[in-house]
Amino acid sequence: MKRLKIDSARHASYRSFEKLYASSFPIFEQRTQTQQDAAFGCERYNLTGYEDNGVFIGFISYWEFDDYIYIEHFAVDTDSRGKGYGSKILQSFVETTDKIVLLEIDPVTDEISEARLRFYLKCGFKENPYRHLHPAYRNEYRAHRLTVLTTPRQITEREYRIFDRDLRRTVMGKNGK
Repeated sequence: MKRLKIDSARHASYRSFEKLYASSFPIFEQRTQTQQDAAFGCERYNLTGYEDNGVFIGFISYWEFDDYIYIEHFAVDTDSRGKGYGSKILQSFVETTDKIVLLEIDPVTDEISEARLRFYLKCGFKENPYRHLHPAYRNEYRAHRLTVLTTPRQITEREYRIFDRDLRRTVMGKNGK
């Protein structure tokens, strides 16, 4: 499996990322192209693509802060699911840092969201108890409730407040809207 640092919309793998991104997340959880270009301009933002045998299989977009890394989006192509790629990608990503890795998922409301939670728990993530609202990426939508997961441990309330502040100011601030 090969890692690709995608650093602009001109990167050779950007179209593959864009296609997977659009099919994996609802529109209210997606950046506009202008927002994506602004994120590329922020030194904390990273987009890593993954390919195997020349086939784009997934990506992780993330923000690196002093004490933690926030995975903003993570997806594996539907044709590559069930082959262990998701676990391998996530495990290798987590192993590259000593920092807490944080991500959000939809609250458990059905079998799909329940399976998603099981996947992350199996990958070593812990569910956090904080009531969390993620700001909308687009003005025509409202904030939506998500569940915060972290590894290798749960975060403290103070750490959660720092993440929430960073999310609003840095991720969704000038680079998000």
